[in-house]
Amino acid sequence: MKYTPTLNLKKPEGTENVLISDINENMDVLDAAVSELQQGTKEIPDLETEDKTMSGAINEVKNEVKSHVIDPMPHMFVDNGKKYRWGFRTVNGEPQIISEEVI
Repeated sequence: MKYTPTLNLKKPEGTENVLISDINENMDVLDAAVSELQQGTKEIPDLETEDKTMSGAINEVKNEVKSHVIDPMPHMFVDNGKKYRWGFRTVNGEPQIISEEVI
């Protein structure tokens, strides 16, 4: 018997008998995997977000985009002990980097 690399599903070879119990086990594994995808709860460890589930990552990115729309200077940096906010804007179609010292 061979197995699939990702979900470890059973793959009977051409000369083997196919068991209904093997098919049912495969179906249970597939059903669980699809359910996790539909619910957005499947963890993806290499996502570059705090929340490693697909739905959580999407919401995190959505909230970040929303904060950029509300606040044109959502980023912070420190230079020589002074704290600054910075962001981007356009003037007459030309992009500009903007910043201001935070007091």
